[in-house]
Amino acid sequence: MARAKEEIGRLIQGALGEIKADLILTGGKLVNVYSGEILEGMDIAVLDGRICYVGESSDHTRGEATELLNVRDLYVAPGFIDGHTHIGHFCRPYEFLQAYVPHGTTALMSSCDEHAAVFGFEGVRLFLDEVEGHPLRVYTLVPMVAPQDPLLCRTRSLSQEEVARCLADPRVLGLGEVVSWLRLIQRDPEVLERIEMTLRAGKIVHGHTAGARDRKLAAIAAAQVSSCHEPVGEQEVLEKLRAGYWTMLREGSFRQDMAGTLVPIVKRGLSTQRLMLVTDGMAPDDVQDRGHVDFLVRRAVELGLPPVKAIQAVTLNPATYSGLDADIGGIAPGRWADFALLEDLVKVRVEATLISGRRVAQGGESLVTGNAMPLPPSALAPLRVKPVVAPEDFRIAAPPAGARARVMELVNHTITREAVLELRATNGTVEAAPDRDVLKVAVFDRRGESGHISLGFLKGWGGRVGAVGTTVNLDEYALLVAGSNDRDMARCANAILENGGGLAVVQGGVVLEKMRFPVGGIFSLEPWQKVGQSLRRVQRCLKERGSPFEKPLYPLFFLTFVTLPALRITNRGLVRAKDRSLVPLWTRE
Repeated sequence: MARAKEEIGRLIQGALGEIKADLILTGGKLVNVYSGEILEGMDIAVLDGRICYVGESSDHTRGEATELLNVRDLYVAPGFIDGHTHIGHFCRPYEFLQAYVPHGTTALMSSCDEHAAVFGFEGVRLFLDEVEGHPLRVYTLVPMVAPQDPLLCRTRSLSQEEVARCLADPRVLGLGEVVSWLRLIQRDPEVLERIEMTLRAGKIVHGHTAGARDRKLAAIAAAQVSSCHEPVGEQEVLEKLRAGYWTMLREGSFRQDMAGTLVPIVKRGLSTQRLMLVTDGMAPDDVQDRGHVDFLVRRAVELGLPPVKAIQAVTLNPATYSGLDADIGGIAPGRWADFALLEDLVKVRVEATLISGRRVAQGGESLVTGNAMPLPPSALAPLRVKPVVAPEDFRIAAPPAGARARVMELVNHTITREAVLELRATNGTVEAAPDRDVLKVAVFDRRGESGHISLGFLKGWGGRVGAVGTTVNLDEYALLVAGSNDRDMARCANAILENGGGLAVVQGGVVLEKMRFPVGGIFSLEPWQKVGQSLRRVQRCLKERGSPFEKPLYPLFFLTFVTLPALRITNRGLVRAKDRSLVPLWTRE
């Protein structure tokens, strides 16, 4: 953002000592991400929240009212930046910022997909207003599309006019990840127009090129999609780097890819100039266990990346990519006085965090006081699925003679393959087959407009429960219930609806665990620490009942995500992601 001449003038006077600094940091070891050095004996002077001087002696900037902060024995690094993340589910955004700031995080680039999918244009405005109330800097990305694919999903889309209005907001950094890149390379007019609007506004387009190789990857880059956080192995990360993408290595809650992507770069001695370390979302339970961007740096150092290069990948690099390096990403005159004070560069223990020269976290605790903005009543409106869900809603009629079921079989917690199984029919209906690790899955229309319930089968989840349900699923945020017993599935659905959304686990008619997400079914209003404890408890409950996944909820969250292989389910039905098609449950193949 352009600075006023008065602000520029004051910083000039501050650098010369004509106006005295508000704060001076002295005695620390400066992590200079521009030169790649650790510099000792450097002072940092701050005026009006920005750095006005960095040098060996700040005596000329010191006045009677100047605060001196002795940071002896500490490393002074630029505040950490999460260059691609999501803060719209589990906790409200403000609580995520409270969770992250003690870990040296002073800025992040976040899409507001969840808010847009659930509340439309008003959701985007709600997100922007809420994050503005916290000192941690949030640079917002407008969802590329909501839904990702209107052929396959029922989620309402932002109109072209609404996207244009979002892009005109100075708080918006650019367009969120182009997940449905198949639509892009097929030259979908809506997608092309939104990219054109973004580039015309001088803003960036984040990418999501999972599965794109060679000519398809080139086609996406040709459309000026400039980054990707999806590489999972050596071949993918090298191809993206060589194609000019700003390449993001992910190590968050949903995916941990750094071991497969960073090690090849380190071993080959490749340039890390266009490399970023990102979380793509760090859930509150994982913040409690691991940290946030400090964890990314720590993990990168463990994998062989020199500490200063690791810090560059969470400071200067994301700032430069985002066009924000005149404001954040380094410690130099003119930049915001955002610092992470570190005890060491290997364990990356954060002693304190400063934003605009003010201490906002100390010793692992946020010092930010105050409450998040009040939510409008419309944000707490109940899901309009149906008055009461009954066991009969989950009944699947027996197939035509000789037909078999298409089944979503889990390969890992995000990827499925299409299996074809013969399932036994009894009394004209087909039940789940827990002895074969086959559960039923149902997806409801979250707005109750169609009255339709999609039904399918899931194999490989492994948990022995009557039912488990959630209203957090990408990018539908619809009520999804999986289970082995129709009565338990109905009990689970109704328990979630009574709470206005959330999670529930049911066995034998008894609700074993539940979480309440009253805001659109996507997040809790509890403090982030309590949400983290509750998530951990639900995951543990499911693991104790046989699911082999470290986070058994996560495969359910991704079942509705229509841009990942291979077979998915939305309220429109079963989706074959590769060819963007709806397919029937029963087949003679």
